[in-house]
Amino acid sequence: MIGTLRATEQNDLPTLAKFLVRVYKFEPSDYHADPRLLEWKYLDPRAGWQGCRSYLFERDGSIVAHAGVCPVSFRLPTGQVVNSLTMMDWAADSAIPGVGVMLFRKLMEMAPTSFIIGGAPVTRRIIPRIGFCQVGDALTYTAWLRPWREFRMRVRTGRSVLRLLHGWVHPVPIRGRLSSQWESVPVNEFDDLLLSMLRGAKRPWTSCQRTVADLNYLLKCPHLKMRGFLLRRQGRLGGYFVMGKSGWEARLLDLVVDSDDVNDWKHACAAVTSAALLDPEVCRIRALSTVPILSQSLAWNGYWCQYREPIMLHDPADALGRAFPVSFQLFDGDSGY
Repeated sequence: MIGTLRATEQNDLPTLAKFLVRVYKFEPSDYHADPRLLEWKYLDPRAGWQGCRSYLFERDGSIVAHAGVCPVSFRLPTGQVVNSLTMMDWAADSAIPGVGVMLFRKLMEMAPTSFIIGGAPVTRRIIPRIGFCQVGDALTYTAWLRPWREFRMRVRTGRSVLRLLHGWVHPVPIRGRLSSQWESVPVNEFDDLLLSMLRGAKRPWTSCQRTVADLNYLLKCPHLKMRGFLLRRQGRLGGYFVMGKSGWEARLLDLVVDSDDVNDWKHACAAVTSAALLDPEVCRIRALSTVPILSQSLAWNGYWCQYREPIMLHDPADALGRAFPVSFQLFDGDSGY
């Protein structure tokens, strides 16, 4: 196939936005194609990754395929680090069969492992054919905070009344008194106070490695109103979380508790929920969980499992071995923003 593969540049963003609108059939005003969001996702610097994170395949001067890269490093309980990536905004012109898969395969060569969480139906059909296999499930949890306000704010559909009734039947329990020893402290940016915690010594499961720079990059997401918080237990640092807001919905992008005790995670999730409730515009909060300790903690706080998606992994050299389950969260991809 005659064409050119190259990294996306700043002046490509308006054309890329139009391409995504056409392929995904977005409305022209859809935020997913906002050049400011694309710039943050693909051009703003990220620790541990050199250069661009977006690639175009062009033919006759026109974009015919695109794939973005979200870099992730798995930190195993042994301390070993395995680099990986997942694709974002993977799109191809349907008039040119195979070009999207070709681009996908090319970008997979950038890391020893690749993963996909969920994905569109066409993606789920294709990726097993190129070497991906299912290694687990990702659970999306939701808690109703103000179902009546959500009912009044959102455009009415046939599901509006059902959502309202579900919200009334599944209220969030008040855990504030039980979790009074835990508090969340908002911060404008994170600093080196978190360094020892980010090494993950107290979490005996595989996690997606974070740096202080990663967290501060997340806080700059232009689509969501982002807030960072430190978690303190009896005055001592016990964790952190990052929460974003889009309209009526809050999203827990990342949560780390410096403990392997499920009770600590339960109280930390209660502090997250309390922080979300302080914003009178938030009607619902969403989180992603792939490990039992977080799933149990969210359920204890009244969150319900909204849907389940497969975690698909490409690991030709078996670099991860028995590393799963891995603690993925909404930050590990673009489903949170």
